[in-house]
Amino acid sequence: MNNNSLLILVISLTAAISASGASIPDRTSATHALAIRRDEFHDLIKDAWQLYTEKKYDEALMKCAQASQLRPEAFEPYYISGAAYMGQWKMKSASDAFAKAISLNPTEKVLYLYKSRADRNRNASDEGVAAARTAIKLDPGYAEAYAALGDVLSIGAKNYDEIIEAYRTAIRLNPNMLNAYKELGRYLSVANDKKGAEQVFRDVMGRDPNKMVGRFDLGRLLVEEGRLKEAREVWDGRTSDKDNTFPNFIDLLDRAEKKKTAEENLAKNPNSPEALVQMGLMVMDGESWVVDGRQDKALVYFRKALDIKPSYAEAQYAICEAYVQMADAFKDKNKQVVEEIAKLRKMDAKLADKITDYRKTYSGGLKAGPSTINQ
Repeated sequence: MNNNSLLILVISLTAAISASGASIPDRTSATHALAIRRDEFHDLIKDAWQLYTEKKYDEALMKCAQASQLRPEAFEPYYISGAAYMGQWKMKSASDAFAKAISLNPTEKVLYLYKSRADRNRNASDEGVAAARTAIKLDPGYAEAYAALGDVLSIGAKNYDEIIEAYRTAIRLNPNMLNAYKELGRYLSVANDKKGAEQVFRDVMGRDPNKMVGRFDLGRLLVEEGRLKEAREVWDGRTSDKDNTFPNFIDLLDRAEKKKTAEENLAKNPNSPEALVQMGLMVMDGESWVVDGRQDKALVYFRKALDIKPSYAEAQYAICEAYVQMADAFKDKNKQVVEEIAKLRKMDAKLADKITDYRKTYSGGLKAGPSTINQ
């Protein structure tokens, strides 16, 4: 999560507590006891924050619990607890902690911001939207809240107008919020405003000192539109290879360029078995976990190559590969896998052994672990 707002608030609250306890306490009874509790609370909050920054979330939560016992009316322990739960990806617990902090300090806008983000991460759209809108009501110039609103509105969205407007407002209020440009461009693209999306990506690249924010997003858009030469220029102009979106832009670009080459070669030699197989391989190329029927489309090229050249073992191997991939998602295809490998073995035993090994190791589906977002 973005810690800037949290850091600012914690620093300010700890400074205020330090200031309030700076004078030498009166050594008499109630006043002295109050000063001691104030100092203990202050130390616990500082320790909790430090542990949070060190990603020692359970220990931070223990400090917060102790602080809240000292001052049940204080919102700060619940705020830091919410941040720690977010660090553990326990988004329901985070949302509840921020809600408790809000009940103790309903005018602190940043509490609503982080509650909205926690709710977004657990797909609780109604709660997240309500929290973001309350933050905006408290401060109509709160750019971060508009960005959070755009994010939470995206859950299951079919109409993107309100999302786009939220990000446009965030950028208007804070032109340096570079990530908002990326999100705006992304939703403009999804809404089929490709020209608008391209302009936003180029604008944010110009604002980024490293010229990287929005670069790979622009590249993906250009690949999608078949503007491969421009996309290659975007890649060549990079200052970093880091790409947090998967599949990476360079993989999409390389794949698109190879497919274009295969298309051109096939156009020149429409009855070339080699060109047909290469075209089929490029049609079939894609993310292993995506089930989109591309193997069926590739089989048309492989079978045509085999019709033209019945002894072409590489074409039969490609057919086997296509069925192995399909059988990973559709178990009824395993019968065809066995049949096609048997045909390949009669043509080339080494290739048959190779596809048998490939079949043993191929796994297209993502293996998801247990979710913790609702804990």
